[in-house]
Amino acid sequence: MPRKISLRRKPRQERGERRIDAILKAAALVFAKVGYEAATTNAIAAVARTSIGSLYQFFPNKEAILHALAGRYLTDLRAVHDRMLDEKAVGLPLSELYDRIIFLLADFHDTHPAFMTLFAGSSESVFLSLAAQQLSQECISRVDLLMAAREPGLDPARRRLCATINVNVIKVLLPIAQSLDPASRAGLLAETKTLLMTHMERVVEESRRNTSGNSKARKSRV
Repeated sequence: MPRKISLRRKPRQERGERRIDAILKAAALVFAKVGYEAATTNAIAAVARTSIGSLYQFFPNKEAILHALAGRYLTDLRAVHDRMLDEKAVGLPLSELYDRIIFLLADFHDTHPAFMTLFAGSSESVFLSLAAQQLSQECISRVDLLMAAREPGLDPARRRLCATINVNVIKVLLPIAQSLDPASRAGLLAETKTLLMTHMERVVEESRRNTSGNSKARKSRV
């Protein structure tokens, strides 16, 4: 992955930390509204209610802000993954598991407004593009491991495909939910859950039926 661009200087006081936080929150709003390419450091400084000189004390350019914001988002999302795919998730009923995954991720997208702007197939930055690919594969691998723990008899190739489908369905539909009114948003999230549950229930049923059939066949040959 390309080298990240560092802060021009690290804050030594809490006031500096608060200023960086304000700049990154402002950048998220600006990137979400106009996109990374159209965003300017002047616009970010204006939304952050700080001077452009103050912004440049910490960030040498717009790309440095992008990298800092992306790094923060990745850290936050991995923390969400740790919460929703923990050991308890292995024993949850499928309905509760999908509630946990969909609504935790929906809340993440609500509180991280520029996430999809930055990571949805970004071609504006090599760093972002590679980070998005890495993040997607991380998500798929973690879901794959959860499925393996819940359904050890599921064929590994089929399991990986199901994990890929789950991750990408949510990746596509959650940004749409963000743009809807509350009632429509709730409806879309419910339909997303139904879609994924119906598919996984069928996959699990087929796997268990095949496992049972194979077990009976082995016993009949003994």
